[in-house]
Amino acid sequence: MTIRAAVASSDGKIINKHFGKADSFLIFELRDGEFQYIEKRNIAPCCNMGTHEESGFENTAKALSDCSVILVSRIGQGAAGFMESRGFEVYEAPFPISAVLNKLVKESGDEWQ
Repeated sequence: MTIRAAVASSDGKIINKHFGKADSFLIFELRDGEFQYIEKRNIAPCCNMGTHEESGFENTAKALSDCSVILVSRIGQGAAGFMESRGFEVYEAPFPISAVLNKLVKESGDEWQ
């Protein structure tokens, strides 16, 4: 099985963006024990000067609807709960992208294949 992960990163190397402030996500496909970069998706950030509206979360969920995993440096409980209620697995992982994706691929084993 193939899954897609949305990664919040400003440099394409480190997961370094807060979910609510992310203006783009890098999309990766995980399949057969490997991962591959697919594209960059620009979005409107859901956090507006510290305030949040559910419509912002909904717009992000729609933009990432083909992904099942979201990787961010930080995410608030409200945003995480909203995204999880929409079927996403959300992880705070402020580490190198390749290390996190490799770990996900290895730990998932047969679950995603």
